[in-house]
Amino acid sequence: MVRKEKSAATAFVESAERVEWVEVVLRDGHTYQGNVIRNPIRRTGSIVNALDETRYDFSLDEVQAVRRVTDPRLIHVEEPSSAGLS
Repeated sequence: MVRKEKSAATAFVESAERVEWVEVVLRDGHTYQGNVIRNPIRRTGSIVNALDETRYDFSLDEVQAVRRVTDPRLIHVEEPSSAGLS
């Protein structure tokens, strides 16, 4: 049995599945942010952005880079104020 080597794109997307929010850069220059879902059998993936309510499907061969970025849902979370608790 011959074992195929993982491409860099496959490794990028596999690691992105374990991160809350990532930025995927495709070879054509497009950039998408969101959560990654991978289909290893079809060698495809999807990036789902719950804030924009969008989903983009891509082939693993299209991936140039994957970066972990700050989850924008956490930026808008405010600390509860203690003004009314005195």
